[in-house]
Amino acid sequence: MNMAVAGEADAITIIADKSQITTVNATTDSDDDKVSSISQMDSDDDKVSGNNKYIHDDLSFYILSKLPIKSLKRFGCVRKSWSILFENPNFMTMFRKHFIISSNNDDDDDSGHTFLLIHHPEMDLYRAQLHLLPRDQTFKNTLKLNLPPPFHDDDVNINILCSTSVNGIFCLNQYYRGGDANKVRFVLWNPATNEFVVLPPSPDESEPRPPDLSSYHSFHGFGYDKVRDDIKVFQYVTLDYYDYNNCPPITFDPMFVIYSLRTNSWRIIDIDMPYWLCSSAYQGLEVYSDGMCHWVAKHHTGEKCLLSFDLSEEVFFITPMDENSDFSHSTRYHLVVLNGSIALISNHESADTIFQISILGELRVRESWIKLFIIGPIPSFDWRPIGVGKEGYIFFRKKDDELAWVDLSTQIVEEIGVKGEEMNCNIGTYKESLLPIEVMSKTPVTSSLKYTVVPSPHQMKSIAEWLKSDPYFQE
Repeated sequence: MNMAVAGEADAITIIADKSQITTVNATTDSDDDKVSSISQMDSDDDKVSGNNKYIHDDLSFYILSKLPIKSLKRFGCVRKSWSILFENPNFMTMFRKHFIISSNNDDDDDSGHTFLLIHHPEMDLYRAQLHLLPRDQTFKNTLKLNLPPPFHDDDVNINILCSTSVNGIFCLNQYYRGGDANKVRFVLWNPATNEFVVLPPSPDESEPRPPDLSSYHSFHGFGYDKVRDDIKVFQYVTLDYYDYNNCPPITFDPMFVIYSLRTNSWRIIDIDMPYWLCSSAYQGLEVYSDGMCHWVAKHHTGEKCLLSFDLSEEVFFITPMDENSDFSHSTRYHLVVLNGSIALISNHESADTIFQISILGELRVRESWIKLFIIGPIPSFDWRPIGVGKEGYIFFRKKDDELAWVDLSTQIVEEIGVKGEEMNCNIGTYKESLLPIEVMSKTPVTSSLKYTVVPSPHQMKSIAEWLKSDPYFQE
């Protein structure tokens, strides 16, 4: 959860009534984090009553700085000074500090780790290695994890979907399996138990197809359906038919397909999508958080937005970019989850050593984007970021290929002690779990001691049937 959570020691209950605020069971820290002097913003609002249930803005700002953005936006109607909190530099300093402290407190769990997926060149192939970084976030004393058996003989072009684990499970995917651009392999894997499930072929590759029909997997998603207690994998597939004797090529409507671990099967879902996706699995523009997958998307008009998919309801949500924020005009983006919040790291080509981090307070609300951090200038950093680690550090690749992280609170840069080439390294978070991978259809789950490809027990609408319904292929 974000910043202030009901039930924590410093949780507060606020009862607001326009010109006054009553706090119930509010606690504050006793260190030098207590409130620094904040400029008077509304002299009438700042008068202190003799009744001790009224508090000064200094103390109320300190309390408010621990709340999520969504709550702060909602409380903006209470007092004039609260409506412009994010324009107050002193309040923003407190808010940033509590944001970082909250992130570090959440990371105290020893079951959480930062992972580094790195591809090293070997005879023109980039072979994947997966490491868990120690608490100091360096490459010294890393724990190298052996990939599951499906990748023992073919460990190139491997990616970890959404750069995170879900209930201790990674979703590994592999493009160009066996050299075939139309083949994508998905494997659910729990490193703590060495259990894994090889997903059956998705609908676009489950049946024979015309030789000139090509599929393109433009983005993916992976996460947890909280309503059905299910792990799901989401895929967006476009199909092109190239008849080299008769141009131009034919492009079919894209397919949205979703896999359920409970049934161990894929389904085609009917969704009208007027947006083009800017992201792919290798560009760091897809994330998972709290039952939803998120991507950066672009409308055919050129407007960019955050596209979110609810894994339980299986519906999309659109959040416009803030047109008044600098990042709406930026040409480069990186989507991450920072302290449980969706965050967008952006960078202008004209100032490529300065990075801006904006966090989203509420889905579908353009005004809830808040510019929280400015990083830089750091001349040694190369665009783009390679991920966010367990301590909330932002990891980058430097121009000499050294991997490093930057501490948001101090902007201190530390190299981790290993090099990685562009587009061949990725940082994310992993939290251990000893819970087994359960397939409700009772399809066997394999362990690292035995490898069996798991078949799909369900028939799906096949590509062959789909093509037969198209008049072009009936001629």
